[in-house]
Amino acid sequence: MELRLSYATLFWLLCCIATTARAQVVRSNDTDRLALLEIKVKMIDPLGTLGSWNSSIHFCQWNGVTCGQRHWRVTILDLQSGELSGTISPHVGNLSFLRVLNLQNNSFHSAIPPEVGRLSRLQVLRLSNNSLSGPVPASVTHCSNLVSMILAQNMLEGKVPSNLGSLSKLRQLDLRGNNFTGAIPLSVGNLSSLEYLMFSRNNFSGTVPDTLGNLRNIKQLALGENYFVGAVPSTIFNITSMELLDLGISQLEGSLPWDMGITLPNLNYLSVGSNQFTGSIPKSISNMSSLSVFIMAANNFNGDVPSFRGLSEVTWFHIGGNNLGDGQANDLNFLCSLTNSINLRIVDISQNHFAGSIPGCIGNLSGLSMLSLSDNVLSGSLPSVIKNLINLEYLSLWGNNISGIIPPEIGGLINMKQLHLGFCKFTGQIPHTLGNLTMMTHLSLRENNLLGTIPSSFGKCQSLILLDLGDNKLSGAIPPEIMSLSSLSIYADFSLNNLTGELPVEIGNLKNLGELDLYGNKFSGEIPASLGSCISMEYLYMQDNMFTGPIPSTLSSLKGLQALNFSNDKLSGKIPQFLEDLSLTSLGLAFNDFEGTVPMQGVFANTSGTSVVGNDKLCGGLPELRLPKCKTVRPTTSRVRNVIIFTVSGILGTVLVLLLVYFLWQRKGRKMSDSGSSINGHLKVSYQSLLRATDGFSSANLIGTGSFGSVFRGVLDSNQMTVAVKVLNLAHCGASKSFMAECEALRNIRHRNLVKVITACSGFDYKGNDFKALIYEFMVNGSLDEWLHPQIGTDGEREDAPRKLSLLQRVNIATDVACAFDYLHHQSETPVVHCDLKPSNILLDDEMNGHVGDFGLVRFLPEATQEFLSNQTSSIGVRGSLGYIAPEYGAGKNVSTDGDVYSYGILILEMFTGKRPTDGMFTDGLNLNSFAKAALPEQVMHIVDPILFQDSQDQENSRENNRFLKIQECLVSIMEIGVLCSSELKENRMKMPDVVAALQTIRKKLVAAF
Repeated sequence: MELRLSYATLFWLLCCIATTARAQVVRSNDTDRLALLEIKVKMIDPLGTLGSWNSSIHFCQWNGVTCGQRHWRVTILDLQSGELSGTISPHVGNLSFLRVLNLQNNSFHSAIPPEVGRLSRLQVLRLSNNSLSGPVPASVTHCSNLVSMILAQNMLEGKVPSNLGSLSKLRQLDLRGNNFTGAIPLSVGNLSSLEYLMFSRNNFSGTVPDTLGNLRNIKQLALGENYFVGAVPSTIFNITSMELLDLGISQLEGSLPWDMGITLPNLNYLSVGSNQFTGSIPKSISNMSSLSVFIMAANNFNGDVPSFRGLSEVTWFHIGGNNLGDGQANDLNFLCSLTNSINLRIVDISQNHFAGSIPGCIGNLSGLSMLSLSDNVLSGSLPSVIKNLINLEYLSLWGNNISGIIPPEIGGLINMKQLHLGFCKFTGQIPHTLGNLTMMTHLSLRENNLLGTIPSSFGKCQSLILLDLGDNKLSGAIPPEIMSLSSLSIYADFSLNNLTGELPVEIGNLKNLGELDLYGNKFSGEIPASLGSCISMEYLYMQDNMFTGPIPSTLSSLKGLQALNFSNDKLSGKIPQFLEDLSLTSLGLAFNDFEGTVPMQGVFANTSGTSVVGNDKLCGGLPELRLPKCKTVRPTTSRVRNVIIFTVSGILGTVLVLLLVYFLWQRKGRKMSDSGSSINGHLKVSYQSLLRATDGFSSANLIGTGSFGSVFRGVLDSNQMTVAVKVLNLAHCGASKSFMAECEALRNIRHRNLVKVITACSGFDYKGNDFKALIYEFMVNGSLDEWLHPQIGTDGEREDAPRKLSLLQRVNIATDVACAFDYLHHQSETPVVHCDLKPSNILLDDEMNGHVGDFGLVRFLPEATQEFLSNQTSSIGVRGSLGYIAPEYGAGKNVSTDGDVYSYGILILEMFTGKRPTDGMFTDGLNLNSFAKAALPEQVMHIVDPILFQDSQDQENSRENNRFLKIQECLVSIMEIGVLCSSELKENRMKMPDVVAALQTIRKKLVAAF
């Protein structure tokens, strides 16, 4: 029978099929929509990133969501860098068409849901830089199409799934910066497509598996900073595609293959530092013509160092901390082979057995920024060709036998920041030309045979934070110019010399100095009262001199003083009572001429930390001091009567006090402990004392709120000090990590333009909950944000008192912030990246000086690696504040000082235009940078903050006025700095030392104009 269909029937069938397909699509779409809504429920969204996730538009148009055009199913979920927190919902497993899941650079916590394993189409999984914990779910190995899995910088733990090797398409596996333990699974060697394997900074143990040698396509292999033992499989050194090999900071041993320079021809990064490797350095390494970073430090390599004439691209050469060198005169000849390396910036051969003299070819390494030859047995003199190293910023010859004079030509190395010539055998006078090194931050000439006076030209070194001239044969007085260096903050050491005279009153300018060593000289006269202005002082050593007179009462202001030594001087008078109230843990007053009663509280209660011997007129004190009892004078009749009256009055007063205490005890139920005492030299505060100081953390004392907590104004009852108390919200994910980061940062850095932390509190509140707080020096003028953007009330009027910043004040604050970041980036022992520079994190003191605060997101960088790492792509981003985050972080670049420079550029533009980077006017590609750039140079006066000229009556009529033209010129220069610093390409951004120099020039012009 022949089947025939009419056109009407055929049309009806097609409609039925279309309706069925449409229904299936709707059901599928509804599955994805409901899954997304469930995912949203588990997220905390302070910036409104998920604001579009509602029924007003189709979910395929929601922010961060991309759908496929064929089935209209979700294929990409990209919510990176949105400051999101909360947990990852198990409903993510319902997005069955998902190919990319990118949640990196947020604050998600808890475990990765095992339902991720249901995403069989998933190709990219990026969850780095969060606070995720727990193990990697074994179900992730079901995602057979995975090409990239980036889980770096979390708190993941446990063992890596043993069947990870089943992900045959995987090309990128990054687990850096977690807490993984156990051995690397052997199955990882089955990942034949793998190009990037990053397991560094974990707690992996065991041996490096031989199977890794099967990864013939690997380009980057990073296993450093773990606990691997044993030898490295030789097969790893035969992977010719390798470009990066990081095996540093572990417990690996054995020797390196003699032919590794031939079998790894494409290597550009090699780090095997801080292990237990032995043997000699392979000569074949010279064949690695692409090698840029070469680190073999802190091992047991020995013998002579081969020629490296073939390393034409090397920038960082570090072989310090080994047993290299034969003790021969030509030990350093290999340095001459490095003159072919035109990009060489860092050479560190310290802590070896190199002998002989410094070769003259060193002068050909003109591109060097760092040269460390310290802790060897080098002899001879420092050649004058050192003057050719015009880019040198760091030079250390510490701990050698180098003799002769310090070449005056060093004064021509104007980029020098750290000069360490201590523990050598230099003779002659200190060259006055060292005063030309105005960018210098560290100068150490300790333990040489230097003669003569201290050059007053050091007063030009306005960036100096550390000065060590101790243990020489210097004479004369300390120049007042040096005591006027307010930049000195770490320590100043003049000890063990033949210095004479009185201390200059300018010593009071050292307000930021932490330690002052003057012992073992011939200083005389009274201790200047101005010394009490050095409020940051923690260690003060003045013993073994000829100081006279009493201890000045002004020293009572040195609240943070931990060690004080006046022993073996000629001081007299009574021991001040205020010494009991300081934070002292060590006090030396021996062999002086003090008289009267020895106090018994504070440091005096610790007889092992207090010395008062050799003062024949002292009495009393604790019995352990073995001093005579103080004599009592028999009172006269009238005095007896007065004593009786005072005694009776005292008894009555005591009774009243006891009654009052009893009454309060009855009301409170129990006595609350206070803490204004000193433990380990630091002011101790408790939860109870902070509760009282802030009036119960009342809203009236609330200064502001941030990502991880709230800041309150308080007055400590122990010393009536006004402080700012930052109370961490420990329920917020990442708050504890922020607390630890800020403590670590503020423990290691100190600068006049950084907010000073006084102490920290870690304990429990009344309910037994964890309590953490940081106590800072209080800044009476609040934050820069409050001055730039006063609060507006509902009536349209400003809620706070009218106030504004003048042009000169803004330049001063901008300079203060630049100085702080110059210190953090280039002058601190380890470069520090702040990661969250914005106006609310800049606080102003009573003199309107700027201080950078909030170090909760700080990162520390190994100094020599920062330039290299800043150019590397990584899944490790950075959390910051919207509008101030450098664009390269969004592209996955590593944290670098360039990111802070970008934030600083935005800050400058905001300060002088009055516009936030998140202003509503910045849409359709327009941003604060392009807004300012378009106005340069002719239209600058049209975009500056109008508040700056509210008091200028005839601004429009004075454009030809010379003063106005100078101001306009300065504003153009300032805007250019802001535009350059906030360039999208980090290569175009300025460096902070250049910013500081430019702003100082602008400030001089402005002062002249006004």
